[in-house]
Amino acid sequence: MRLVTLSAIAMLASFPAATQAQTDPPALANDQRVTAQTEEAQLLALEQTAQQSQADAVAEFEKERFAPSYKAATTAEARRSLLEKIRTAAAQAGGVGIDRDDDGYVLTFEGPATYLVRVSLAEEPSYAITALSIEQMKEAATLQPARLEAQIDSLMTEAGGSGIAYVMIDDKVALEKAYGTANAALGTANRIDTIFGIGSRPIDFTTAAIYLLEQRGKLSQDDSLDTYFPDAPADRANMTIRQMLTGQSGLPDFPANESDRDADLGWIDRTELERRTMATDLLFAPGNGKAHSHWAFGLLAAIVERVSGQGYYPFLRENFFGPAGMQRTGNYGESRDLKLTDFAAGGGMQVGLPNIPPNWGPTSWLVMGSGGMYSTLGDLRRFYNLITQGDLLEPNYRDHFLATRANLDGSDRGFELFSFADEERSDQAYVFLNNGGPKAMRTLMRPLMNLLKEH
Repeated sequence: MRLVTLSAIAMLASFPAATQAQTDPPALANDQRVTAQTEEAQLLALEQTAQQSQADAVAEFEKERFAPSYKAATTAEARRSLLEKIRTAAAQAGGVGIDRDDDGYVLTFEGPATYLVRVSLAEEPSYAITALSIEQMKEAATLQPARLEAQIDSLMTEAGGSGIAYVMIDDKVALEKAYGTANAALGTANRIDTIFGIGSRPIDFTTAAIYLLEQRGKLSQDDSLDTYFPDAPADRANMTIRQMLTGQSGLPDFPANESDRDADLGWIDRTELERRTMATDLLFAPGNGKAHSHWAFGLLAAIVERVSGQGYYPFLRENFFGPAGMQRTGNYGESRDLKLTDFAAGGGMQVGLPNIPPNWGPTSWLVMGSGGMYSTLGDLRRFYNLITQGDLLEPNYRDHFLATRANLDGSDRGFELFSFADEERSDQAYVFLNNGGPKAMRTLMRPLMNLLKEH
């Protein structure tokens, strides 16, 4: 699962956060900051410059994060100026996306303006920064409802994207259109009901599962880790479910390690995920920092199983997917009697022929709870309709999903997913891509955000 965002399901372009009301955690003290031991830590450190003074940021990067080769090729003044620009962009950002490219990573700081921070890292620990730059993206295209289809057609062509675009304004569908090729080898075109990998979107499924179990009195968000794991080490025993849901657990972003053949498709079972959870070094003491963690949602999926007595996926199908009528949503490695031509093939890292989720093997606990699934435009809309309408979830839980929210998800396998909905869900947008990658998504996402924000 590609690193998509340091805030996982990113809140973009200054929209209100799609979380229950809470007090922001304190800024991290220097001794609580992430150390430069992983690629993730280096990227997170760039976002965290917003929490530091310029002097502290410069001192930390000069001492711990810049590679000697980078310092030799640049001046101290140039590095100081660059860090201040990044620090300003990070402070103004409402969301931070992360993509890989041929030279390293691209961080997208979304705020009043959009900035791209390009980062190259050394291949060995401590993954020091070998190249760094920042640029402001050009102004996004202005979309007009009366010309929406023609404008999206043009942007999709410009971006070289293939997939689906859906826009609803004032409860009326303004655009619902498929673009380009689903599977070039088979000669199939994308359709409105074509199935795509959905990246990290199962985080919302896991959140809904936790809410439903709490509503039924089976758990509390204030339960600590040692409620379910009595032998949890002391430094994490008091980590709460609420902290896992809100990025305050201290767990690293992903549970994969060098023993795994693939960071998300390599197989581990729940027992191994739980073992790694108890053994990994935390980024910070639970509750004393904030950094999104896919790992935390894997742990929540494990808690769903322990509390419900069911498998995570069967629990979702019984309580959400079945009642919502989601017939084209499933786990990696299963076809659910769907045809090969029902799936879009991802244009990214190739795994299997064709490169579709049923060919990727069973969903590993490396990504269970935060990924490992496929779905469609129709099925995702059915899911959100189920949990925001009717009485499955009580109002205090529905509110989480009814806040104005923009979600961005992606995968190394070449799938991208963006969605937006306002508080009343009367204005919505979805973009699914199987070709074009993060660059194409950036081309489409910002104009749609501006259209619906200003409408």
